[in-house]
Amino acid sequence: MRRMSYLFPITAVFFVAVVLTSMASAQSEPTADHHPCTAPKFQTDVRPNADGPPIKVSLGIRLIDLMEINDVSQTMTGDFGVLLTWTDPRLAHLEGCEISLDDIWSPGVVFINSGRTFPSRQRIVKIGPGGIVRYLQRYYGSLATYHNLHDFPFDNQVFRISLYSVEYGENEVQLVVDERMTGRREKLNISNWSVNAVNGVIDREYVDALARFHSRYDFEISANRITAYYVWKVILPLCLIVAMSWSVFWISPAQLGTQIGLSATSMLTLIAFLFATTNMLPQLGYFTVLDKFIGASTILVFLALLESLTTGYLFSKQREEISLRIDRLSRIAFPLAFASLVVVVLFL
Repeated sequence: MRRMSYLFPITAVFFVAVVLTSMASAQSEPTADHHPCTAPKFQTDVRPNADGPPIKVSLGIRLIDLMEINDVSQTMTGDFGVLLTWTDPRLAHLEGCEISLDDIWSPGVVFINSGRTFPSRQRIVKIGPGGIVRYLQRYYGSLATYHNLHDFPFDNQVFRISLYSVEYGENEVQLVVDERMTGRREKLNISNWSVNAVNGVIDREYVDALARFHSRYDFEISANRITAYYVWKVILPLCLIVAMSWSVFWISPAQLGTQIGLSATSMLTLIAFLFATTNMLPQLGYFTVLDKFIGASTILVFLALLESLTTGYLFSKQREEISLRIDRLSRIAFPLAFASLVVVVLFL
């Protein structure tokens, strides 16, 4: 009887523990209204409604920061936020879940500009009502951009960053501009450019290797070059060098050595200045505005050298009046020619 009295409390405790454990496991089991966030069981390379119309993929880019625009390498270094949104009804039961992008179907939209970009967020998508998929990623890096430098350094540029789906043509994936996401941050860390506006544009591109058209999203960045640096550091010193070459017109032709020395110094200074500015731009197949201005200035300095040689020669041949008259005319003609050059090349 004593042994039975010990067994009863132990049995009661064991029975209570079993009941509590079963209740806890019953609460933890998924109900009909709750679905665990597990990867769906379908082929991730098959798009939704594969035999139907193209999937609409909303795409938006926000310019978070712009650090550098390099004319020599024709690249842009920036920080971009990219949002992709599409609907996959097969994921409707996973509303509110976050799943790896690699576990579901995705349109495979990538940057087509050359360069390197680095994602800073995990490759995770959020599932909304009805299977709406949202994939937000942040990219940092340098991308190749085309620079039309004919008007350098007074140029305005439209830089384009393009994306499209490499795996799917326009009859399978159709990109749409997400107007709410497409935009820019107000303050950017770029000092020599003024960014006016950004815009998202949808276009199409034919890929020869795949023999089909692809829907393409172009993120356009409109910017103006800030010219103050080039005016004070390049154009103004160049004007002073050209003006220095005119001083030979006030030196008597009898002092031919002084004239030649001053003209040669102006010419050599201009050539050295020209070499110092060659690293501003890549090797182009056309002349920029600055190239035209430097070239015309070089010709004027060289003409001043020829003028001093001519007047010195005439003076040595006892034709003093003609040489002095040429000097007097040159004092007016050369500044007028240079002023015309400035107006025509820099302002027209």
